[in-house]
Parts: sequence; structure tokens; C-alpha cells
Amino acid sequence: MAETMMETPEAESEAGTTASAGGFGVAVTTAYSDALAEVYDDIYPSTPDLADIGEFLLTLTEPGASVLELGVGTGRVALPLADQGFQVHGVETSEGMLARLAEKDPEGRITPVHGDLTGLDLGRTFDVVLAPFNVLCCAMMIDEQIALVHAVARHASADGHVVIETFDPSDYHVQRKDEITTRPIGTRGAMIESVGVLPASQNMMLHSTLFLDGDAPKSATTVMRYLWPSELDLLAAIARLELVGRYAGWREQPFDGGDSRKMCVSVFRPLA
Repeated sequence: MAETMMETPEAESEAGTTASAGGFGVAVTTAYSDALAEVYDDIYPSTPDLADIGEFLLTLTEPGASVLELGVGTGRVALPLADQGFQVHGVETSEGMLARLAEKDPEGRITPVHGDLTGLDLGRTFDVVLAPFNVLCCAMMIDEQIALVHAVARHASADGHVVIETFDPSDYHVQRKDEITTRPIGTRGAMIESVGVLPASQNMMLHSTLFLDGDAPKSATTVMRYLWPSELDLLAAIARLELVGRYAGWREQPFDGGDSRKMCVSVFRPLA
């Protein structure tokens, strides 16, 4: 995410909208996403339960509603939403991710928007603004997260909803040593990921190294900033959004906190 607010979109093409690029935070996030774009779908394959997101959104809006997804990536969420009839715009900082999305969406059902999320201004609103899979946490500083929540709020229609998915940081906040995990990448190789935590700033340092058959190892590093549900509520209130629901998953499971294995799905609506 950018450290400063962005200008309004400066160009539009047949492929979608292009918004001006951001600062250091965006550069770090984009470089990390570009490095993983080729193998992202192998690391995080599509699963049938992604349709649960669409079913969840149908509890908030009507079939065929407009959705703005922040951090659309390769379309892991957006394409199932399009299958369910939603009209989806997807914002992404990484051209590599958008190239993969274009390969998976030859019909152009998703309207891609290339650019920074924090200063986004498309000049229109949507029935649902969706920030899934820890997109808000990809903003590495508090001022970036404030700017991102304001960007989210200005794209929500007066009777629309904002849906933000984060993770419960309870376990990570007390982590004192780097955690190292290995993920298979289909049949092509593996990824080793190291996660270190700086509790004072609520930052997580992610370092990933790819080992793919026939390729030299490739590494990428990024920084995230986790936030507590109460902190998210405060950011939302600053942007004039009020909480109307919070769940531990897309099937409206009760959220009680204290377990970093659980998701935190927060639903807001604009204040009048």
C-alpha cells in the first residue's frame, strides 16, 4: 500500500482502469506479488468453499449486484463471484497477478483495475466493497491502513456494505521466534516461508523462497501489519462506517477471538 494518498485514475483502457502507482509500500507489496504470481494458484488453489463468499454476499445484497474486490490477484475470489452472477471490478497492484487473471478470464467478466488501493477513486460506488484474505493487512503502516479504509468507504453505496476479512492476531502477537513452513507447489517444487513478528508495530515480515524444478531458487520479501478487531472498528468509524456483523467464517460462524486459525469477517455499512 502507498504511504501517501493517490490521485484519481488517470487513464482507462479496454482492459480496464489504470490508477497511478504508489510509494515504497506499494513497491514492496507489488514486487512480492509479482514474484509469486506464476505459482500463486498452485500455492493457494481454488476450492469449492470459495462459493461460500458469494452465498454470504447474497445475504447482504441482490443477485447480480456490483462488487468491488480489493486485491483481486489471479481471480481466486472474483471468478467464482462472476459465476454466481455478480458484476465484479477487481483492483490489483501487481501486473503479474493481473496477467494471470486475464489468462483465466478470457471472456473479460472481471473488470481489472491496476493501481494502488489506498488512493483509489473510481468515481462510482458499488453494492459491496470486498477486501478478502487479509488485504487490509498488506498495508504495512497505520496511516496506509487509514487511507485504505477511507478508499473502501468512498466506494460503498449509501445502502451498500463493506466486507473486510482479516485474521485473529492473538497467536502471532506473542510469537518470539521466526516460524518456518514449507508449502508444496503442485508437482513443480516447494516454497519455504519464514514469518517474523514485531509486536510493538504489529508488523509481520514474510520471506518466501521458491524452489521450482529446473529453476534457480527465487526469493521475495514483504511486510504486513496485523490489526485487532477493535482496531478495525476504530478505523472504520473514522471513515464513517459502522459494524453490523462479525463472523469466524463465510458461513456466519460466531467469532469469539483468541484463535489465529480462525478468520475474522467483518461487515460494515456507511453511516448516513
